[in-house]
Amino acid sequence: MKKMIITMMMAVVSLSSFAQFGGGQMSFKPEDMATRRAEQVKEAAKTTDEQYKKVYDLFLKQAKDMDAKMKEAQSNGGGFPQFNPEDMQKQQEALNKALKEILSEEQFQAYQKAQEEMMKRFQQGGGFGGGQ
Repeated sequence: MKKMIITMMMAVVSLSSFAQFGGGQMSFKPEDMATRRAEQVKEAAKTTDEQYKKVYDLFLKQAKDMDAKMKEAQSNGGGFPQFNPEDMQKQQEALNKALKEILSEEQFQAYQKAQEEMMKRFQQGGGFGGGQ
């Protein structure tokens, strides 16, 4: 469970890498977030063009949902939305299930390995850039 929560937290934190600050508000483009995440899967799992499109669509939906939550939190007093660990776990399980339907078993394992390596770098203070 801790791994899943960390993965979801990393996704939330990675939103800030696409954030544009202006007038005290934070915003990001869901399309940019989906592209970045789909590219990470493509690199790790060596996806086909068809798989890439499905992965992109999956991440785009997730990013749009996150964008809506962020906008709602901002309109309700600013800041980031509160995330329930159980909800985050369910979202991660649903994401993994959807990815397993798109990727082969070997591709999914390669994706998971890349995610674990990214978590290790993040936990060691390297952030998402990798040991910087």
